Amino acid sequence: MNCLRPLTRLPLFMMITCILTSALFFAGCGIKNDYTKKQMYRLSAQVNHPADPSNRSAGVPLVVRRLDISPEFGGAGFVYRVDQNRFTQDYYNNYMTPPARMISDVMFEALVNSPQFAAVPKNRIPDDIFQLWGKITALYCDRRSASAVSAVVSMALNLDRLHKDGFTPVLAKTYSAQIPLGSDTTPKAYLQALNRGLAEIVKNILSDFQSLSTGDNQ
Repeated sequence: MNCLRPLTRLPLFMMITCILTSALFFAGCGIKNDYTKKQMYRLSAQVNHPADPSNRSAGVPLVVRRLDISPEFGGAGFVYRVDQNRFTQDYYNNYMTPPARMISDVMFEALVNSPQFAAVPKNRIPDDIFQLWGKITALYCDRRSASAVSAVVSMALNLDRLHKDGFTPVLAKTYSAQIPLGSDTTPKAYLQALNRGLAEIVKNILSDFQSLSTGDNQ
């Protein structure tokens, strides 16, 4: 009879071990289900309604080269400024495409949707076109003060006129916008503020170009 006792105790020990292991496993699954899901966001700059066909045809042809971007802002995740010289990245709230590429596309769409500019025809390249290029130098959510959170975007931009004799620099300027978020400091609110900042920059570019064009015609 004594030789049978280890055989009866072993299954009981194994059963207890299995129960504890299962409990830990399901508890672990519960924790994993609580992980924050990644959110993807798209930028835009809704400056004005689409231009009438007559206005679009009157605009000068424009191309926008892919903008460069400072390395600290070039990642997919939102960037937060938490101290004078310290930035952190949000791995759960991301741009749908790399921000430099997205902002380049946003700038192009907003500018050619104005009376001043038009997209270059697909079937031919005009002899006289304008080219916008430059670098995004700031793109972050400023959280250094909990009571004054804001979206910050800054670009050093150049506008050149390309013609058969070469090119002529038309505009070289740094455009910046800082949009307060107010009481809503969520990632979605940050993106909305960033969109307003981009729209503000587009409006300023159009205003500067209009002033230059008016001056040339006088």
